[in-house]
Amino acid sequence: MKKKTGFICLILAMIIVVVVGAISLSNPKRKTLNYFHANKETLISDIEENETPTCSLDLTYNYWNGEHPIVEYIVDNQGIAPSSKYYGFFYSYDGKPVAFQNANIELVPISDTEWEWHGKGDNHGYVEFIEGNWYYFEATS
Repeated sequence: MKKKTGFICLILAMIIVVVVGAISLSNPKRKTLNYFHANKETLISDIEENETPTCSLDLTYNYWNGEHPIVEYIVDNQGIAPSSKYYGFFYSYDGKPVAFQNANIELVPISDTEWEWHGKGDNHGYVEFIEGNWYYFEATS
């Protein structure tokens, strides 16, 4: 009986580990930051070698001109318009954090390395410093 109980406990522990692991991997922020760190060398090389990035990675990206030009990379998105949530990171050519799609919306500091913004209607978002001129973002539009 002890062997059977031990085996059942082992199976339950394995199931819990798999479920917790799956939940962790499905976390959009963690997924985005893992993607950035896994591909950082390619991203930096693309920024440094091209006036307008070409993004050789299989990733949606946009160049947004303006007072503070950025290249924005979207790693994950959920929902459909008019209620979509985007997760990604961007490179700021002058090192300044900006709102999603480089919209001319003021960032409100919530710490030394985090900002939030509120646009028209339900549009809002979050920006967090990663390193150098790189920033993580979440946007709801």
